[in-house]
Amino acid sequence: MNKPRRIYNILVVEDNPGDAHLIREAFRECGIGCDLAFAESTGAARQLLQQQTFDLVISDMGVRNGEGGDFIRGIRGDDRLKVLPVIVLSGSPDPRSAYEAGANAFIAKTMDMDQLFTKVKALMHFWIDVAELPPN
Repeated sequence: MNKPRRIYNILVVEDNPGDAHLIREAFRECGIGCDLAFAESTGAARQLLQQQTFDLVISDMGVRNGEGGDFIRGIRGDDRLKVLPVIVLSGSPDPRSAYEAGANAFIAKTMDMDQLFTKVKALMHFWIDVAELPPN
């Protein structure tokens, strides 16, 4: 049974403008209503998390000199945010640091648009149609 259609608020933490553009296009193509808020640093992302409610966070581990792990640990240590799903989208070949920091999933970045679209569509299908997101 499909869940009612709604707009999902997603925080994307990405400091590379080219990658941010590809992510924006992949979400546009996935066919699911998403409102993306982009933060170019973990500091900006923390501010957005205090000001808005999000359904998911998608973060690069390498944001501003590898601050992604500390950012995720900060989310996990915040009582208000600790159940917020965090997905790492990274060019790193080893997902270990993402999972050790508390990420719910790790997805390897790709510059192949078809592969990226497929991964984003599968990601959103899982979090919207299969998993149960925590209530806002």
